[in-house]
Amino acid sequence: MKWMKKLFAVAMASAMALTLFASCAPIGSNDTGNNNGGNAGAEKVFRFATSTEPTSLDPQLGSGTWITNVTGAIFEGLVRRYNGEIEPAIAETWDVSNDGLTYTFHLRDVAWSDGTPITAQDFVDSWNLLIERATPMAQHTEYFTVDGKANARAIDEKTLEVTLNYKVPFIMEVFAMSAMAVVRVDKYDEKGDAYYQTIPETMNGPFLLVDWQPNNVMVLEPNPDYWNAERVNFDRVEIYTVTEDTTQVNMYRNGEIDMLDVPETMYKDFEDEGMIYYEDGANFYIQFTTDGQTDETAKYLANRNFIEAVSACIDREDFVNSVYNGSFEPTVEFVPGSATGYNGGTKADANVTISSPFMIKADLTVAQEKLDAALEELGTTADAMPTFTLVVSDATDRQTAAQYIQDVCGQIGIQIEIDTIPSATFWSTLREGYRYDFAMAGSGPDVDDASTFLKVFDGEGLYADTFMRWHNDEYAAILADSWSTTDTEQRTEDLVAMEDFLLANGPVIPLYFTRAGWMLADGFTGISRNMTGADLDYIFGDKT
Repeated sequence: MKWMKKLFAVAMASAMALTLFASCAPIGSNDTGNNNGGNAGAEKVFRFATSTEPTSLDPQLGSGTWITNVTGAIFEGLVRRYNGEIEPAIAETWDVSNDGLTYTFHLRDVAWSDGTPITAQDFVDSWNLLIERATPMAQHTEYFTVDGKANARAIDEKTLEVTLNYKVPFIMEVFAMSAMAVVRVDKYDEKGDAYYQTIPETMNGPFLLVDWQPNNVMVLEPNPDYWNAERVNFDRVEIYTVTEDTTQVNMYRNGEIDMLDVPETMYKDFEDEGMIYYEDGANFYIQFTTDGQTDETAKYLANRNFIEAVSACIDREDFVNSVYNGSFEPTVEFVPGSATGYNGGTKADANVTISSPFMIKADLTVAQEKLDAALEELGTTADAMPTFTLVVSDATDRQTAAQYIQDVCGQIGIQIEIDTIPSATFWSTLREGYRYDFAMAGSGPDVDDASTFLKVFDGEGLYADTFMRWHNDEYAAILADSWSTTDTEQRTEDLVAMEDFLLANGPVIPLYFTRAGWMLADGFTGISRNMTGADLDYIFGDKT
């Protein structure tokens, strides 16, 4: 999935850098700028830029959207997620048992680009390799892993049976992940990680990677042997590595790229030019731990009035305006309206209303009342209240956000000191038992389903993420119910009840949803953005 980009002033590219880039025309460049492909008989080329470049194209490793935007084009699995819908891919059809646990996939007669047939056993071997490697993406095999092996078998060369450990309403979303694609186990066994650090010898997706100039450009061209080759419209896709946001902006304005991820600090500049917003799936919040930095602070963190006092200090609109230049969406909920799972569609489409004890706007009178109530319940006074620790990563935006929280809570006498952990080790530190009072954290969905936004807060049990360290039996039971039913109305009731329960009882305060702004040149169709997986859907796009 796509995470936070740079926050404040975007560094200006040097004149030299611009000159050097301009001197190297894009591959296949022409004089038509953003109108490339618009003339009869002209090549249809789609060009975009990214600020980073992968060190590996291993689909079993790649979790960043930029990586999956490439691997999703050159590798394929059983099904594919395109424009928000699950589509058949190598699996032409599938059957589901009456109990919802066994899926039988019927595979097409397809092959790798070197002609090697793809069989059902290849999927079993690929998933076992993923489990054996224990990459971060291996967690997605938990739904069908038994004794360290995938609970899957090849009935014959073109029939694959997968048995789940329990019902998973979004299992097809899981099978659509790039990490679940079939891979060449024989090639990996021969060459190890090095196999994916250059252009892979064999691919099976709609496109082939034909050129990779490190820190410059990656070039994709249609795979002539792809089973649905007639659906591929672009003659070439060019992906440029451009580290400076301002350079990307200039390239888009000059017609050198066809799509732009708008820098967060420039959202307002592009809104009048038709910028498209999409929710990229991350919700950010302040979480509390009941163990606390010290035993003295712990009792406050378990008190509901104290939690709501902290929340009432925070003006979420002012927060996103001050810290993020108004780029994000302030919220008092945990599940964005674009997430699937409410009546089978989105929260907005279902007209679902979530009750929340939190407020978008700050109210210091309410904050003081809540704090006074907490102090009375705890049998203490404001003078005796300890200093609390807020732990954040060392990212610039998190530091600024933490200072904001520190300042507003100080207005009612809640004293906070900021503890910084390097971004690279932030999550592992929290998961390894680091004691803290507050943490500013965020999470995004693995799949497009409302339950994935909520399961992360359960710190115990099957779906746990141990950084949270909170568990409630009632909350866990509602989650289990939402996964055990296929009735959409019942699922809606469960998910709404779950979010309501978390808002009323959980040691966590929602702050904002991230969203991304992007520009697309005129004439392109069939290109969209998603909150999960390969966030840029372009493989079946077109240029008129």
